[in-house]
Amino acid sequence: MKKRFLALLIFVFFTIPILEAQQSYWRSIHQVMRQPADTGYVFYRLDKKAFANELQVKPWAKKQSVVQIPDAEGNLLHFRIFPSSILSKTLAKKHPEIQSYQGISTENQQYSISFTWTPLGLNAIMRSPNGYTFLQPSDATGENYKIYNADINREITPLLCKTQNQLSEKQASFQRIAFDTDNNLRRFRIAVAATPSYVNFWGGKINALAAIAATINRINEVYRAQMGIEFELVSDTSVLYTQGSTNPFEHINYDNWHLGQSDVLQQVLDRQIGNSNYDVGHLFHNANKGGNATCIGCSCKDTQKGKGFSSVIFEWGMDFDVFDIHYVAHEVGHQMGAYHTYSYVNDYSGSQMEPASGTTIMSYAGLVHQQNVQDQPDLYFHHRSVYDIMSYVRTTQCATVVGNTGNLPQIEPLKDYIIPANTAYRLEAKATDADSDVLYHTWEQADNGIVTQQNFSSKLLRGAMARPLPPTQNPVRYIPRLSRIVAGQLTQSMPKVGSAWETVSSVKRTLDWAFVVSDRKVLTPNTAGNTVYQTLRITVDTEAGPFRVTSHNDDTIWFINSKPSLTWDVAKTDKGNIKTTTVSIWFSTDGGVSFPIEVKRNVPNTGKTQIYVTDAMKTEQGRFMILAEDNIFLAVNAGNIKVEEDGDTDNDGIPDSQDNCPTMNNPSQEDLDNDGIGNACDEDWDGDQINNATDNCPKNSNPNQEDFDRDHIGDVCDEDLDGDTLVNSEDNCLRTPNTDQSDLDRDGIGDVCDDDMDGDTLPNTMDNSVDYVLISNAFTPNDDGVNDTYQIVRSQHYPSNRFRVYNRFGQLVYQTKGYKNQWKGHDMQGKKLPQGAYFYTFTLDDKELYNRQGWLYINY
Repeated sequence: MKKRFLALLIFVFFTIPILEAQQSYWRSIHQVMRQPADTGYVFYRLDKKAFANELQVKPWAKKQSVVQIPDAEGNLLHFRIFPSSILSKTLAKKHPEIQSYQGISTENQQYSISFTWTPLGLNAIMRSPNGYTFLQPSDATGENYKIYNADINREITPLLCKTQNQLSEKQASFQRIAFDTDNNLRRFRIAVAATPSYVNFWGGKINALAAIAATINRINEVYRAQMGIEFELVSDTSVLYTQGSTNPFEHINYDNWHLGQSDVLQQVLDRQIGNSNYDVGHLFHNANKGGNATCIGCSCKDTQKGKGFSSVIFEWGMDFDVFDIHYVAHEVGHQMGAYHTYSYVNDYSGSQMEPASGTTIMSYAGLVHQQNVQDQPDLYFHHRSVYDIMSYVRTTQCATVVGNTGNLPQIEPLKDYIIPANTAYRLEAKATDADSDVLYHTWEQADNGIVTQQNFSSKLLRGAMARPLPPTQNPVRYIPRLSRIVAGQLTQSMPKVGSAWETVSSVKRTLDWAFVVSDRKVLTPNTAGNTVYQTLRITVDTEAGPFRVTSHNDDTIWFINSKPSLTWDVAKTDKGNIKTTTVSIWFSTDGGVSFPIEVKRNVPNTGKTQIYVTDAMKTEQGRFMILAEDNIFLAVNAGNIKVEEDGDTDNDGIPDSQDNCPTMNNPSQEDLDNDGIGNACDEDWDGDQINNATDNCPKNSNPNQEDFDRDHIGDVCDEDLDGDTLVNSEDNCLRTPNTDQSDLDRDGIGDVCDDDMDGDTLPNTMDNSVDYVLISNAFTPNDDGVNDTYQIVRSQHYPSNRFRVYNRFGQLVYQTKGYKNQWKGHDMQGKKLPQGAYFYTFTLDDKELYNRQGWLYINY
C-alpha cells in the first residue's frame, strides 16, 4: 500500500508542471476583432494572472521558466527565459513592477525573445531567421494583444527626422578595408524624460516609465544584435512630467529644437539625474513633431549628450515599433555617431551609400515622396552606420563593458574583379565562426554618392546601383536579383517605390561592395552579436560585354542522355582587361529560382560547348547559367527548357532526341536552313529572320524582302520580276514590262531597256533617229503602282508631239499635245475606257511628218 502511495505521489509531483504548462493562458480573439485574414496581424487575449505565475521559477523545476508566446502566424512558441537588465539596479529596486526577460525557443534556438512585463502588460520583440516580430497590448487593459512581423505591409506616418547634417571627417577615397565591432558588450546609461502628453497617454508616471522601458528593450535588441551595444535606463519618474506639475517643456518650439531649444532637456537631465549619471539623454513626446538628435556623435559629451528627442502621435491600436525603431533607434543612432545613409540629397557625410531614400534604420525610408525605395525601414543598420557608430564609440570612455561577445566571425580574404559592362554578376564569400554561431550575411554597396529616383540607371557614374537587403544565412547575392536576371531585366531606370532598385552598369566605373557578416549566438545573459565586414572593388570594363547566352532563348526540349550544344557571346571577356579563359555551366530545375546542378566545369570561354543531359536535370522548367570561373559575371538563357525521357512523341519513327521537330510528324526531317529545327515546326524556313507567314519568299533567304513588281512574291523566287506575264528566262527586259518583247536591233535586249535601241553604237540620249521613240503596246491602269500609265519612251524630247487614241469603231476617244506618259486609260470626259484593243497615232511634231501608229491593249 505504501509503495502504491509513493508511486502516486511521484506521478503527481512530476505531472503537475506538465499539466500546468499545457494549460495555455493565451486565447485567440482574431475573429472577435473582425480582422481580415490577410492583414498580417493576429490577436490574442492573455490571462495575466496565469502568465505572471508562469514567470515565477518553480521550486520543483530547478531550472528556468518556460513561457508560451504566440507568433504572427498564430503558433504558440515555447521560450526558456531568464531575467535581463533594462533598469539600473537602483531603478529596478525602486520599481519591481517593471520586469524584463530574455529567452530562447525550446523548439529552435534561432528563435529568441526579449520582453518587458509591467503594469501595462507584455511587450515583446522576437527574432527569428526571417526577421523580427512584435507583440504588444492593443488596449490599456493589458489583456488584449496583437502580434505582427516587422515587415508587415501597412500604412504608417513617415519619419520626420530633423537632425542637421554635419560634415564628416571620415570622408576618404576608397581603400580595401576590414572592419569589426570587436567582441565587447558595451552598456550605456540612458536617461529619458517625457512630456505631459506622453505621460498622460500611458496613464501616469509609472505606466509611462514602463512604456519607456519597453522601448529601450526593443532598441537594445537591434543594437545588441549587430554591435554589442545596449542601453540601461537610469532616469526615474522625476523627469516624467504631468499637466499638474511644473512642466519645463511647455513652451518648447520643437521645430527649432536644434537652435537652443534642446538645451532645456540637457538642463533638466543634468539637474534631476546628474550629468555624471547618464551617457545619453532623450525626450519622449506625444505629438507629430518627428525627432531630432541635435548632433551626430555626442553621447558621453557632457554638454551635448542630453539633447535628443523623438515623438509621434500615440493612440491605442497603433504599432508601437514605429516609435521605438523608426524614431528612437534612429535618433539615438545619431547621438551614437551614425549619419544618414540616404543619398537623394547631399549631406557631405561620406555615408550616403543607399540609393534615394534608403531602407535601413538610418535611412529616410517612407519619408521622401518620389524618392522612397520602400515605405518603411528594415530593422537593421547598414554596415556604414555600424562603422560610424563603432568608430565614434571607440573614442569614448563612458560605456561599461559588461560581457564578452565571443569570437568574431572570420571572412576569407576577398579579391577585386573586372567585369564586362551590361552584364549580371554574382557576389559570394565565405565566413566561419569559431563559436559555431549561425552567421547572417548581406552584401551592401559601399559607394558614396548622390542617387535619386530620376538618375538611377545603368549609366550612373557614382553612388549605389543596388539597394541593401536584410541579412540572411545565404552568403550569395546576384546583381540584379536572380528573378530579374532570369527575366532578362538586367537594367532598371527611374524605379518606383517597392521595386527592385538594382541594375547592372553600362558605363566605365568602379563598384565598391562590403560583405557584412553578423553572428547570432545562442542567447545567454550578457551575450551579444558581432558584425564584421570586408570590402572589394569591381571595375566595369566598357570595352567588353554584354556577356550573354545566344542559344536556347526559345522554349526547348532536351532528352536525358542527349548532348545539346550551348552558345554564348564571349564579348571580349576572354582577352583585354578581363581575360576569363574558362566558364562553368549550371542548371536550374525550378525555373531559375536556384541553379544547384553543376553540369560542366573548366569550359573554354570560346562561346560554344556541348553538355550531357543527366537524370538529375529532369524538369518541366529548366534554365542554364554560364558563370565565369575566377570571376563573378554570368548569363542565363531566356527560354524554358523541358528535360524528359527519350521517346517518339509525334510517332514519326524518329526518337525525340534525334527528331528536329519532336512534336510534329515529319519523317523526312527536312530542314531547309539547317538550323536544327525541322521545316514542319520551323516558323522561319529560310533562316532570314522573317516569319514564314509574312515572308514573301519563305523558302529563299531574302531579309530585304525586295519585290519589284509588287505582286507579293519576292524577287529571289519570282519567275516574272516585272509582272509582264513573261517568265524571266524568256523576258528580254526583266525589270521593265514589255509584253511585245520589241527588240529593234535584235541584240537580245528589249527596246524599253536598251540604251542603244537601234544598235548604231550611239546611246539613245544622243541619237536623233525617228526610231528613238519606243511605244509600249500594252499597259495595266489598275492603280497598283505598276505599269499604270501608257509609256512612250523618250516622248518628252518632242514637246510638240501629238498622241491620239481610237476605239475599234474608229472613234477618237483620247488626244493630247505634248504627251508625257500621263494617260491612265480614261476618255476625254475622264471616264475609264473598257478593257480591250485600241488604235493609236503618235506624231513627233506639229507638222505631223513623222508618225507612228499601231495597236495598244488596255488590260485591268
